[in-house]
Amino acid sequence: MDIKRLKIILILVLLVSITTTSTLCIFTKYVEKTGTIQTKELSTVFLNNNDFLAKVQVLDSSITSIDKTTDLTRVTTTPQVTLTDANIVSTDSSNVPTYLWIESGTIYYYTAAVTIDINNN
Repeated sequence: MDIKRLKIILILVLLVSITTTSTLCIFTKYVEKTGTIQTKELSTVFLNNNDFLAKVQVLDSSITSIDKTTDLTRVTTTPQVTLTDANIVSTDSSNVPTYLWIESGTIYYYTAAVTIDINNN
């Protein structure tokens, strides 16, 4: 059997196996490395009270005080609003940002963090 005919048979076998199974796993490259993998839980720390209020007041200057535990509404899915660095209300020590915006008088925030430190300082 020549090489060209063998390649065609292998392609047909692959096509048949793809169409008959619901899961396909293709390994294109395998690299083995040794060492320790460290993972961090996604976490965020809100800005201190003064800095947090200053950020809120940029969005709505009529707000004179804020209680981060009761005045905020968390959104758990990626919001459909434009968010920039100006909307970030988390510290640099956070490993994911927290975004804040105001819509119809409600103060919303979004973060992908699992752990949220309100930072009531």
